[in-house]
Amino acid sequence: MTHSLHRWIRIAGLLLSSAVIAACGGGGDGDGGGGGTPPPPTLAITTTTLQAGVISAAYSQTIAATGGTGARSFAVTTGALPAGLTLTAGTGAISGSPTGPAETVNFTVTVVDSGTPQQNDTQALSIVISATAVGRNDSIVNATTLTNGSFAASISPSGHPSTVFDPDEDYYRITTTAASTVTIDINAQSNGSPMDSVIEIVDAGGATLNTCVAPDFDMACVDDDEDPGVLLDSFLQVQVAGATTFYVHVVDWRGDARPDHLYTIAVSGIN
Repeated sequence: MTHSLHRWIRIAGLLLSSAVIAACGGGGDGDGGGGGTPPPPTLAITTTTLQAGVISAAYSQTIAATGGTGARSFAVTTGALPAGLTLTAGTGAISGSPTGPAETVNFTVTVVDSGTPQQNDTQALSIVISATAVGRNDSIVNATTLTNGSFAASISPSGHPSTVFDPDEDYYRITTTAASTVTIDINAQSNGSPMDSVIEIVDAGGATLNTCVAPDFDMACVDDDEDPGVLLDSFLQVQVAGATTFYVHVVDWRGDARPDHLYTIAVSGIN
């Protein structure tokens, strides 16, 4: 049903009548032609690896997430954190001091937002718990012996201001009993540490070996960035012909490890 409304308008001294047709009850689709409100960004956990922990040593790392709407809440939904560690729901921070045992603990974390409808995301994670931290070992003479496994470590202060290039260093001893292809993986930045690692495989005299890089294993055993320009962690595979001892030389390229920069060194393939 429609009806006519008359509007009287005075223009330049003349009184005019204008009819306006209005529809009773209104009309239109109500969206104003704008296509509606865009959806919120997808909620996603961006942390995929966690730094290792040491029994009785303080541990702290935060699980990061992006997207979603409003406040986020984190929870362990499969498995459990290592004994002695807790997850703060409102921040995603894992903290505490591991009580042991020394092992790799696997679990799943879920994050939910406060939007309507509510979004969620899950991420499988693990934390390696070591019995003791790897101590200071800044020469071949006091190198720390490693076997297959993952070990928590740190680069200590170099003793100089960050304006002086004098990087700290660690040495590890690896002994094989047969022909082996040994993998050495340094994880620092992937675990949230600022350390920029460089690794080198050397003999007892400190000379760089030349039996690295698959498939030929005929390259110098030095690696700076695992993924140049993207990931500053280090990764090498070294091939040995039989029973031998060699050393892994780890350098913090920044040379300003204040406080200590944490990292893990994972070793596999020792025969």
